[in-house]
Amino acid sequence: MKPKIPKEVKEMLDNKMVPSIPVPLDYDEELGLIWDKNWGAQSEIGKLREVLVNTPGIEMGPPESDIAWYQMRRTINVEEAKGEHESLVKVLKDEGVKVHYLNPDRPPKGPYGLLQRLWATRDPGFVIKGGAIVGRMSLPFRSGDQVYWTQRVVELGCPILYTVSGSGTFEGGNVVWLDPEHVCIGVSARTNQEGFNQVADMLYRRGVEEVKSVSIPGWLRNLEWPAGGFAHLDCVFAYVDDGIALVYPAGIPYDFIEYLREKQINMLEVPPHEAKDYACNVVALQPGKIVLLDGFPETKRMLDKEGVDSITVEMSEFTVSGGGPHCSTSPLIRDSGPQLG
Repeated sequence: MKPKIPKEVKEMLDNKMVPSIPVPLDYDEELGLIWDKNWGAQSEIGKLREVLVNTPGIEMGPPESDIAWYQMRRTINVEEAKGEHESLVKVLKDEGVKVHYLNPDRPPKGPYGLLQRLWATRDPGFVIKGGAIVGRMSLPFRSGDQVYWTQRVVELGCPILYTVSGSGTFEGGNVVWLDPEHVCIGVSARTNQEGFNQVADMLYRRGVEEVKSVSIPGWLRNLEWPAGGFAHLDCVFAYVDDGIALVYPAGIPYDFIEYLREKQINMLEVPPHEAKDYACNVVALQPGKIVLLDGFPETKRMLDKEGVDSITVEMSEFTVSGGGPHCSTSPLIRDSGPQLG
């Protein structure tokens, strides 16, 4: 339901005998009146209300001769990937999440060719309280994802608050919230220091109390496990419930482990053989209820022991391309969720 105009503003508007004056509301107070919804997903675990996804198409399966350039382990069966994506979307809808589709009506191409990972809607930008921050993709086969993402977000009625520019690069997979005032951002091959600085400045201006920088180990030429490192923080760290996180310690610096201890967060250590296939890449539906990739029994046992309900989905074609449920979902509206203790 669209918010009502406050009484004092309505009285001012009703008096047509004097010149109009600026409306005495700030941006956040006026957000729902102008943009129809209180856009914002400044949480990892608050109840998920609306999300943006993209059905994978033929662009997800480039020829085998090109898979090294696209940083893939093998070729992808696109039809199987479509079926896996439908299963994920069904879980979201069954849980009452409103699902919006990006699904461009033209071939997803950027200045350097095929945009192979447009299915990973998490990365081109993210939505905070009041609107969207648009990233700037790092790698050539993703440069241009942000155009499609931005056009769709605006079409849905979400305002754009900021766009990363200059020499900055920034991808949303590097953003993991602890609560609406505390956010962790990975600095990696996909988000450089300049991109981090630009986004952190914007977040502070929007009332975020702390933006924690987390250095992510990357790669040079060898992408084979374990030399290949990681692209995003959400590959090695996931906040799954109030005070509970999945962590792969080898993918993060030790000072971040100390930081999480100081925040009194219970870290569940994901084993290497499950971490390499993105066991940490989960998406929460609400506090203590997540979507987890199938095939990770040790991670699931740890979650069960802590009372975290995990719905498993098969997405093996997506892990080949470098992601899972978190990568595949771009939250548009979430509840604020629990605050850090």
